[in-house]
Amino acid sequence: MVNLKIFILGLFAQLILLLSIFDIYFKSPIISGIPDQHVDYEPPADRLVLFVGDGLRADTFYNYANGNSLYFKHLLKTSATYGICRTRVPTESRPGHIALIAGFYEDPSAIFKGWKDNVVEFDSVFNKSDTTISWGSPDIVSMFKKGAIAGNVHAYAYDSDLQDFSGKNGSSVFLSGWVINKVKLFFDESKNDEMIQKKLMKKKLVLFLHLLGTDVSGHIDKPHSKEYLENLIYIEKGIKEIEQLIESYYKDNRTAYVFTSDHGMTDWGSHGDGSVSETEVPIVTWGAGLSYAQKHSNSLPVNVNQADVAPLMATLIGVPIPVHSVGILPLHLFNTDAKDQAKYLLANALQLNAAFSTARVKIEQQLFKLFYSPYESLSTSVQDRYLQDITNLINLSKTNECVKLCYEWINLSLQGIHYYNTYYKLPLLFCITFISLGWITLLILETNPVKKCRKINRLHKLLINGTFLTVAVCSSVVISAQSLPMQFYVYTFMPLILWCICITKILQIFNLSHIKQMIIQVKGLELFEIIFYLIGIELLVWTFFERRILTLALSILCFWMTCCSIEKGFSPSQIILVFGSSALFASFPSVIIIDGHANIIYVVVGAIILLLAGVMHYTNQNGVRKITTFLQVLFLFIAIANVVNVSSSMENKQGLSSVNQIVAWTISILSMFLIRKTSNLISNITTVLLSMGIPYIQLSLNLEVLFMIVLVIILACWRKIMIKSEDSSQTLWTQWRHAFFFLLFSFGSFFGTGNIASINSFDPSIGRCFVSVFSPFIMMGLVLFKILVPILLTCCTFYLTSIKLKIPPINVFVLMLAMSNIMGLHFLFLIKNTGSWLDIGMSISHYVIVQSLALFLSLMYGLAGLLIGVEKESSKHSSDQLLPTTTKKST
Repeated sequence: MVNLKIFILGLFAQLILLLSIFDIYFKSPIISGIPDQHVDYEPPADRLVLFVGDGLRADTFYNYANGNSLYFKHLLKTSATYGICRTRVPTESRPGHIALIAGFYEDPSAIFKGWKDNVVEFDSVFNKSDTTISWGSPDIVSMFKKGAIAGNVHAYAYDSDLQDFSGKNGSSVFLSGWVINKVKLFFDESKNDEMIQKKLMKKKLVLFLHLLGTDVSGHIDKPHSKEYLENLIYIEKGIKEIEQLIESYYKDNRTAYVFTSDHGMTDWGSHGDGSVSETEVPIVTWGAGLSYAQKHSNSLPVNVNQADVAPLMATLIGVPIPVHSVGILPLHLFNTDAKDQAKYLLANALQLNAAFSTARVKIEQQLFKLFYSPYESLSTSVQDRYLQDITNLINLSKTNECVKLCYEWINLSLQGIHYYNTYYKLPLLFCITFISLGWITLLILETNPVKKCRKINRLHKLLINGTFLTVAVCSSVVISAQSLPMQFYVYTFMPLILWCICITKILQIFNLSHIKQMIIQVKGLELFEIIFYLIGIELLVWTFFERRILTLALSILCFWMTCCSIEKGFSPSQIILVFGSSALFASFPSVIIIDGHANIIYVVVGAIILLLAGVMHYTNQNGVRKITTFLQVLFLFIAIANVVNVSSSMENKQGLSSVNQIVAWTISILSMFLIRKTSNLISNITTVLLSMGIPYIQLSLNLEVLFMIVLVIILACWRKIMIKSEDSSQTLWTQWRHAFFFLLFSFGSFFGTGNIASINSFDPSIGRCFVSVFSPFIMMGLVLFKILVPILLTCCTFYLTSIKLKIPPINVFVLMLAMSNIMGLHFLFLIKNTGSWLDIGMSISHYVIVQSLALFLSLMYGLAGLLIGVEKESSKHSSDQLLPTTTKKST
């Protein structure tokens, strides 16, 4: 039995395993203390206008620009350079804007900090400019103001309540319209306001227009909707008007324009991962200093990385490139003199070399020289030689050779920065691997049926503790001497603690005779079963890459359950129910695919079935339980009415009314207090189902409620088959079998509701009954609740079945956790931080999901124990029940 100390240690280990990848593979790119680099050249523009169409996909833009567009089509054909700008994971608004304006890619671990404020101060083009004036969303324009030089960045934002994702404020065009109108008003007021005029007449001026309408429309209406296109048409009209306004205001042809996006969007209206629709956004540049790239083929002329936009903008207005930038200047976008272009690129090379040198110095100051392995390709002498050769080539006007050397230097600097940013990758990966192996070993040892047979010799115990303590002290000295971050202590001490416990337990439990006896007792069939489970775990790993593999596994489960029901003497109607429910369950992972289209009819049908089940349950109750069941049924009816009303309101663009919102929150919260535990465990599952169904219905968009009903039926069938089994419930093999099927059902519960193995698979519109204004933490909480309800029902059933079979419930859970951690260890080595951003994004998603699932299963299984309780008396009736209902004997 797992004690409390081991449980707490395990939760801590799971958290470490979840968060560790961001230190191993994705260390924060911020390096403090990098000096500015200056190169003397004449800037090609006096001012820059940056338009960002938030959430605008490249394919949507170019389909429109090459189709019905007038202004964009004329712009692309006559004066602009255009193409694809590639974003990186995570494709969210804050990281996208930081890449565009500051030139670096924020590490994925920032997602746990909300991306709502600056985790650390960073440099940006806005900070380098003489004056920046920005208009747009408060979440975006405000974050570049913090930490900037006093009075340098001016931000104008609308109220956050206007960012309504329910359509209540009418078309989302309103958000982009607010920005365009405010810019016009600002220029108009400058005619009578000397302070505004002074700001606008400054050189090195940046005007930033954040246009959120496309993003909001993409979430609400989806990217292929006419509303999304209407937003793009309005943006086109707004950009045209702003360009005409600025050109007539200055009349000097010294303004450069950049139009792009922070990220794209999936077909179902989400973003965050690395699919093409999320990572490919348009970029259009025109105006002072910028060239016209005529299209000669079917491919787009420009293909740049998002971070490259920051050095482009800095160079256009002649300010130092932000010190944290990792962008490479897209030289082909300029139409200036070749010698000037060589100077632009030299400034970029010097800036990246300064970042590399600072990163190298910091590592050299930390490490002992004995252990230090420098980046040899860019030694100090090599840097000096590059600078000298490039300077001489510029003086000799040999620009082609100069550009070639600059790009060589830039690429070496970027490789060197990556080398020092991931300098500790191998030792950290080694520590995390041992944490994972130690935790898996400890979990398996905790379920071992052999009782402690002997005490450890005092000398042996002293030797074990002394060895691990010595290693811990030596590690602390090394970490402290190198001034490494605090988490390095955790990564070092955790495997020592886990393996110290494991070795102690192994010596307590096993000796040579016990090991020999266990090997002799293993039957051929049991050995085959162990191999089968290991193969099954590997197959579950591959379900993250191909959903049909899970359908295949669940189809085998369907065949096995049907055969068992026939063998156990089930009635024909029960056999049909077993086969039908298990076949439907197997089909769901391939049937429910998130595509952005809600179907309220399926939601209502599933909700009515659940309502009828609640009515049947009500007729079998008495006393206080009858009252609580009546309230559950009443709330289910209200939830159905609320869903229908909200869906109708959304379709008519009336948004989420405060009445519907209050009703949704009220009945959902109150329903949690109607879960009443009794001595009848099956009845307890039913009341959990009814209460959880109330908010679940309001979070559903398609077949999810029907899936939950099928899940409950197949879990009931599984419970009856297992209870009628004649296998010894005390054997470790039975527990392993139970644990494997627990893991299989958990995966079926997760993938069956339409989720794919990606962080972008959750449709943000599921919270339409609960929240309308953008609120990432509330929305994420609703998403997690929806994911965890089917898993909680699975946990409740397996907890109940364990009690019926007299298997310690915690043993089943612990073995399942061990299996899921084997999968997690597999994904740890599949994580990528190079290559395509689809591969990188998916590898992060897979690891985060499997580790989060293990973490949440820990909480859900504990919650299941609290909700189900321990049965005082097992009645034959409750053992024979197939579906989760109860009789009037329950109180």
